[in-house]
Amino acid sequence: MNTPLTDIGKKVQTFRPGEVSSIYPCTLPTSNPLFVPGSITNCDQAGVTPVGLVFPGDKNVPSALTNTYYKGFAPRLGLAWSPGWKDGLLGKLAGGPGKTSVSMGYGIFYNPIEQLVLEQFSAEPPFGGSNFISSPLLQTPYVDQSGGVFPNPFNGILNPPRGQAIDWSQFRPMTFFGEFPPDLRMQYSDQYNLTIKRQLPGDILFQIGYVGSQGHRLLASYEINPGNPTTCNQLNTILGAGTCGPFGEDSSYTIPAGTVIPAGGFQLPYNAGGGGLTVPAGVLANPITLVGIRKYSSPLCAPLTGVGCPADGNPVFSGIFTENTVAKSNYNSLQVLFQKNFNKGLQFQASYTLSKTMDNASSFESALNPLNFDATYGLSAYDARHRFVFNYVWDLPVPKMDGFKGKLLDGWELSGILTFQSGFPIRITSQDDIEELDSTDLFEFPGEPNLTAPFHTQNIRQNNGFVFNPDLFTNATVAPGTIGNAPRSICCGPGINNWDMSFNKQTKLGERWLMEFRGDVFNIWNHAQFYSVDGDVSNTGSTFGQVQHVHDPRLVQFSLKFKF
Repeated sequence: MNTPLTDIGKKVQTFRPGEVSSIYPCTLPTSNPLFVPGSITNCDQAGVTPVGLVFPGDKNVPSALTNTYYKGFAPRLGLAWSPGWKDGLLGKLAGGPGKTSVSMGYGIFYNPIEQLVLEQFSAEPPFGGSNFISSPLLQTPYVDQSGGVFPNPFNGILNPPRGQAIDWSQFRPMTFFGEFPPDLRMQYSDQYNLTIKRQLPGDILFQIGYVGSQGHRLLASYEINPGNPTTCNQLNTILGAGTCGPFGEDSSYTIPAGTVIPAGGFQLPYNAGGGGLTVPAGVLANPITLVGIRKYSSPLCAPLTGVGCPADGNPVFSGIFTENTVAKSNYNSLQVLFQKNFNKGLQFQASYTLSKTMDNASSFESALNPLNFDATYGLSAYDARHRFVFNYVWDLPVPKMDGFKGKLLDGWELSGILTFQSGFPIRITSQDDIEELDSTDLFEFPGEPNLTAPFHTQNIRQNNGFVFNPDLFTNATVAPGTIGNAPRSICCGPGINNWDMSFNKQTKLGERWLMEFRGDVFNIWNHAQFYSVDGDVSNTGSTFGQVQHVHDPRLVQFSLKFKF
């Protein structure tokens, strides 16, 4: 059993639709332009009450924001068998008694939520706020690298006493990075394997096995307050092209009285005050007022009357991200090993893995499609189809000598690691909000472009560092309000071809002194090890499809050590 983490200061929050906080109720000072003279419920009248935002101590909100999960049953099962065959074909295959073993295992493993996740909930309204500064300086976080100055309206971290009413209008539109559902089930995985080991001549172990796992209820992020692309498209039809577009989810819109609503009606993003979610076709008798087009943009706004709609056009909520255990994964692999323990001056190990990993979120920072979690199912960010590693240690067989020759030639050892690996998948995405029209942005956007032709990689050294032809992808053919047909991740980026080697010599200097000389050569052949391919189609014309980083070139280092 793992109890969820709590903040002893209770300066965290979560979102429960329809609930109103008693810990931090809303108030409007008389100096606020939104203050309505003579109104008892000024915040409700002005439409700025953050309905849904609650805190530890509010009704049914525990200190950890979510309840403890008590059903973490985790059985383990293992089996090991050494066949005792002596004669016949089976005996020859097994190599005789004690030469072969078969093992298998299965287990369920639970994983608690890491502390970093809860820390995302801190410094959010009413305890602070967030700015989107893409290139800040560490020592001056509100000044970016080009000299631009961004506002810090809250002057750092705030500490409002519990039970004190808050002027919530000053925080609008509020973005919340991480919310927990009331009952957060624990992450777990089924892990299983079958392995055959065989002792070969020369004190060599041969091992071959199948290793697999299935991840269930893995933590992932998704937007619970996305923009409504249908409403956005209908606004363009009714009021003219360009009225609503990318990143327009937090703008205000008014459809004047007398406007003709076309056949099919007009879909409202929220429905405060009743009246139905769809306005029927015909001539409008009264205007329609929208302050934001997200589901919870303005929780008290009644679009058909304008009551409870913030008069300044600023919605109450912008993006609200939930962290929930709704993702899944699977891993399957064939693993082969040859291993020679140190004997007669030599040891080595050669291992090869053929594997495939699939998921719909490779970490809690992966953004799920809020309308269809399975839409992002594909190759994991860390999928490596082929991986071969060979390491060795060899005491050079130099004849033992006395005197100066012995000091110079004896005691040399050579070791190294060879690594060959397939490249990781390339994350394909779009940050233009052209397709989804829901402005979902946490660590990444869920939008995808269209793939216009079969995907293939190309030689990056002959194509200016481009791993693939960027013209294979486009946003131009993606209908507004939809997500393109490109997969979330596509295979593959540059692989690894790396050779490291070390050599050292130990020399005894009398009875008490030992001198060790060592040299290390990393990336012996000076191969350019490229990684991190730009898969953001929004960067078409600049870096989309191009590698962004390269590992270290050949490095050589020497060291001299005395032991006494």
